[in-house]
Amino acid sequence: MARSKTDGQLSLHGRKLMVSESGNLVSNGRQMTPPAVHATITVGAEATNVRTINIALFDAEGRAIDYVETFEIVVFSSAAMTAFATGGSTGVAIGTNGALLALVAKICFLATSESDGTWDGTWTDIGTESVSVAVRLPNGNVIPSTAFANT
Repeated sequence: MARSKTDGQLSLHGRKLMVSESGNLVSNGRQMTPPAVHATITVGAEATNVRTINIALFDAEGRAIDYVETFEIVVFSSAAMTAFATGGSTGVAIGTNGALLALVAKICFLATSESDGTWDGTWTDIGTESVSVAVRLPNGNVIPSTAFANT
């Protein structure tokens, strides 16, 4: 494999491969790995069987991403993520930021953030099931929320 140094970057068969400022791999200006490597999940207090869920996606430097990212949302019975929940009476629903598509009703969803890396929705349960909402990022990282239940 021939390598030549051009403009401070190594070329593999005429292609530039580098690690960007946000910690992802870039080749000839195209992102090869997504910069979103971490998420924070905030679950609000219960208000008449409903809780808000806010998710923010971040790069390796801890900065909010500035593009639309696709990720998974999975509902587990605890933050240990050893079993799936039943999904509550209504479960997860989209709010005003991002998009949501149910892959398995009340348990597994495909979501997209807004261009500022945020997503919001709600959790509705007229019961008292204990759950944890987890985010699975494109790089494989899975980040669970703390466990919560409606009263």
